[in-house]
Amino acid sequence: MDLFKKLMKFGFPALEVIIGIYLVTFTGQGHMFVIAGLAIIASGLFTGLFIANVIGKGINYGLQFVILLIAVYFAYADFNSVDSEIRFTRKKQRVESETIQHLKDIRTAQLAFRETHKRFIADLDSLVSFVKNDSIIEIRAIGDKPDTLTTAEAISLGIITRDTFMVSVLDVKFINISEAALKKRRYPFNPDEMIYAPFSGKMFISDAGVIEVSGGIKRYVFEVKDPEPIAEPALTVGSMIESHTNGNWRE
Repeated sequence: MDLFKKLMKFGFPALEVIIGIYLVTFTGQGHMFVIAGLAIIASGLFTGLFIANVIGKGINYGLQFVILLIAVYFAYADFNSVDSEIRFTRKKQRVESETIQHLKDIRTAQLAFRETHKRFIADLDSLVSFVKNDSIIEIRAIGDKPDTLTTAEAISLGIITRDTFMVSVLDVKFINISEAALKKRRYPFNPDEMIYAPFSGKMFISDAGVIEVSGGIKRYVFEVKDPEPIAEPALTVGSMIESHTNGNWRE
């Protein structure tokens, strides 16, 4: 019976050591959480030494107080680091989503500019001016096509005709767009803001020119890049070495 009582006295410190070993070995937490686990193990060991009369009460209480402070500090620091990482991930997703929208808008503006000027433009301020003040040619069908005829047949019979109109770039490319295109937008369009990176507030790095592809064919190209991204790689649309207008994000 005396042996059983002695073993029971060591039950709590033994439990502390087991919990500490579990925290250190099996939780997969960061190094600060491991330090907290080691502190709990130390607490259990010192409690056991006190029960075994190896160290005095005052020394034990002092050590336990210090260990408690260490354990609480590192456990909180580990939790806070995980929480900070979660907050950063959410911010990164929001910033990159808005950045992608800006780059898509710049791409739309560049393609409209090419429709009129047969090239791309590197000066983003001039691109904004083009969107706000210029027009592009749009071909429209005039007349009602009967359901029994194709568009080509209706044109050949003179039922409908085609004519060209000058329409506002801002209106036709960004405002009066399809409902499906509007639903894809997560942020309202602002021509004055689209050329600035949301995270840094700096203007996107922009370039445009001509490259030679296979067969000696020349292609107009442009590239717009985030100058100070929230995380690497920097979001980019277009390329100065390949003939495409894709973004480096998943589209």
